[in-house]
Amino acid sequence: AVLGLGDTNLLLDRQSTTAKDCNQAAQTLDSALNFLGAERVCQRGEANDAVGLEEAVEPWTEQLWAPLSEAVDAVGASAAPPSSSAAPEVKFLFGSQTGNAAEICKEMAAEAPAKGFPNVHCNAMNEVDVKDVLKPGAVVVYVVSSTGDGDAPDNCDSFFTKLKRVAKKEAGVCGAGVQYAVLGLGDQNYSAFMAVPRSFTAAMEKAGAKAFYPRGEADETLGLYEYCEKWQDGLWEPLRTASERASALAKDPTGGVAKDPTDVVAPATPAPAANEAEVTATVAATVATTVTSADLVGVPALPACRAAVTWLTDAPTLARYPWGTDSFSPPSGADHFTHEEPYLAKVAKSELMTDPKSDRRVLHVEFDTRGARGLDFEPGDSLGVLPQNDPALVDALAARLGLDPNAVFELGWAEGQAPSGPSSAPPLRHVRCPASVGAALTHAVDVTAPPRKSLLRVLAEACTDAGERRDLLTLCSRGGRDEYKVRCGDECPTLLDLLESHPSCAPGWAELLDALQPLQPRMYSVTSAPEAHGGVPAVAFSVVRFSTPRGATRSGVATNWLDGRASDPTFRVPLYVKKSLHFAPPTDVSHPVIMIGPGTGVAPFRGFLERRRAMIAAADAKPGPAWLFFGCRRRDEDYLYRGDLESFAADGTLTELVTAFSRESGATKTYVQHRIAERAAEVAAIAAAPEARVYVCGDGANMAKDVHGALVDALAAHVDGMDEKRASDTLMAMTKEGRYVRDIWS
Repeated sequence: AVLGLGDTNLLLDRQSTTAKDCNQAAQTLDSALNFLGAERVCQRGEANDAVGLEEAVEPWTEQLWAPLSEAVDAVGASAAPPSSSAAPEVKFLFGSQTGNAAEICKEMAAEAPAKGFPNVHCNAMNEVDVKDVLKPGAVVVYVVSSTGDGDAPDNCDSFFTKLKRVAKKEAGVCGAGVQYAVLGLGDQNYSAFMAVPRSFTAAMEKAGAKAFYPRGEADETLGLYEYCEKWQDGLWEPLRTASERASALAKDPTGGVAKDPTDVVAPATPAPAANEAEVTATVAATVATTVTSADLVGVPALPACRAAVTWLTDAPTLARYPWGTDSFSPPSGADHFTHEEPYLAKVAKSELMTDPKSDRRVLHVEFDTRGARGLDFEPGDSLGVLPQNDPALVDALAARLGLDPNAVFELGWAEGQAPSGPSSAPPLRHVRCPASVGAALTHAVDVTAPPRKSLLRVLAEACTDAGERRDLLTLCSRGGRDEYKVRCGDECPTLLDLLESHPSCAPGWAELLDALQPLQPRMYSVTSAPEAHGGVPAVAFSVVRFSTPRGATRSGVATNWLDGRASDPTFRVPLYVKKSLHFAPPTDVSHPVIMIGPGTGVAPFRGFLERRRAMIAAADAKPGPAWLFFGCRRRDEDYLYRGDLESFAADGTLTELVTAFSRESGATKTYVQHRIAERAAEVAAIAAAPEARVYVCGDGANMAKDVHGALVDALAAHVDGMDEKRASDTLMAMTKEGRYVRDIWS
């Protein structure tokens, strides 16, 4: 509540005589408090000494007592807020492959102190110890995604394995007294939708832990962040209740807790707060004179920096970059190479598969892995490639940041940020130290991806210019969602673009490394069967270059790096094999199969068909029908693997090769879904067979949905007793049985 006292006699403009004219300070204070998200107890009072202060003060005071008493009762004035050390700890743990889960988890952890939870830690799951998470009294919020095959993300895989193991060994006991919640992220286009989040729930329940808030399942196809915002808004009261029970459960793990709410429920949209603005006092003090609360609605809290930098002046032995080994087996003794222990492979062959005059550039690349153990692959598997950022961009970034690319640093946990428990894992494990600035920017962090809002929030805090700070705060706020989509989602500015367009921004090195996403491996479908090419793995990919709506040129990190360096005999590519659980060719040649793969989506089917050719040659059984739908622009421009595909059709490996050339048929473009519709009766007959397999590979944003619709229409129109709903149910059942499998990307 604000009461302003003023005197119009002191104004230069004696024409102004009202209390409002002499109470600008009270008005500014009232607006700033409202801007910060505070709730008014009663309307602002304004008194003018020129006419008598008591004329306004006394009636305002009389109106104050009742709402003030209610406000005091509501917050419990007699209870002192707990210190962070005395308050129960809340762990926010993420498992994130592409960065979405990490982004959402960090935002929750940053907001938690303002919601009354002062003792908060936020970590990737592999940074913490399972035993510490399962201590009686622990309160844990998991944010975890599923990869396409239902694998756990790389930064939580070992934690998840240990969790399942201990839950099985000490079922009902090891997690007693633990309270948890799970927010799952996924994409329903994938057959293993929500497999990992649901498995987390199952493992925690088996351990004896109890959920304090229903599991959320955010579907990227329906709006990932919108769902997560609603789930997060509904989290705080159940979390408060769980936190209040924590100390009692630490003493008595078998004590009663609330009804188990593990069933998935979509949280209702919460009642709107009096004001959604959540800007720190530091920000408000800088921008309050130029920004109204309407400009900045729902600015996320500033995330705590988890890492601290120590600059090294001597000459230590630096961590190896690029990470990996050229020895024939992993140095750790593991039986296969992984993203943490990749193999440094030579490029054996690089071939352009598109017309040199085309604006599309698709490469077929083979890797020399002869002699290497732990790189066995099968059709349907993928190669994970660890890329590098462009050297010119790295040099420009270091210069803009005012850092020497050769300067060497070490990372440790910032004060109060180290995970509790015995784990000694360092922060930001993807930044292997000691490292030079140049090596970290080249190999460890993603500096070209569309900026996430947590990064924008950190950059805003580093601006000394109020206008630049306001601009970045707007972009990361809920109220700036539309502007963010245009300027960040559509334009995809790099980190350098952001820094150059905000000259006063000078982020600290630790803060920047913590805010940037790890440079993730890129997955490419293997396009060969080992028996057909002497065990040499090959991939095919489009070299990514595009123009944004405003004319900026963007280039894909990995594909341009591979394209530019493939002919260099000294070039080594850190890679490993990612096994597929579901996307694999039939093990019986008599099973009918339909493959749908336009563009580079055809790549894995080359390997499928090489395997099928070998199986037919060795089999006594009559092969079943095998159809391939392939599409591209023109047969003389980008007909990928044309010779191979026509050879498969000629020798009977394929019983039908159906092509769609979208730019050969005049004004009307023809795509694979149109060919499916033209052959609907035959497609339906094959797909409805008891042992049939249907595979789709390629673009998930449009093609996969249109193909799915064409398959539904074909089944509904040509299978007795089918309608659209039953056709959809049939494909869903085939998905669960592993007979309708999609390997798609957005």
